[in-house]
Amino acid sequence: MRLSLWMLPTLICAASLLHAIDSAECAEKDGLVLTLKVEGVRSSKGQIRAELLGKQADDTKAKTVTFGVKDAQTGSVVIEFPGLTPGDYAVQLYHDENANGKVDMNMVGIPLEGFGFSNTPLVAGGIPEFDKMKVSLSADATTTAVLAYAP
Repeated sequence: MRLSLWMLPTLICAASLLHAIDSAECAEKDGLVLTLKVEGVRSSKGQIRAELLGKQADDTKAKTVTFGVKDAQTGSVVIEFPGLTPGDYAVQLYHDENANGKVDMNMVGIPLEGFGFSNTPLVAGGIPEFDKMKVSLSADATTTAVLAYAP
């Protein structure tokens, strides 16, 4: 089969795409997995949206590592964060019951949808400090978050 010059960009794009897919699969298989068990989900409406935060020893502030989204199920939901390196991580999450992609708040800033944080069963007074939510990951691990809903 003879290839023409105009096909070269298409072949390069295809090869790059295959390499990117293969690299992503390897990263997932090679890294550590943090499993988040979300408890207290009050309905199967919408989605559970979680943000994984990471903090290195020289960082002054935690940074977003990735996001996880799962369809809500009454009771509990499990979200996995694969491909992680050893370090300190924390998760903040909410139950996006109306699936609008944002945390809905009342007039004084209290979430109208369920919210929670890793390793913090009770939420009082806003977002906990990173150190209270953190999970130190040196091997695959599981952490729990319990959703709190405004009355």
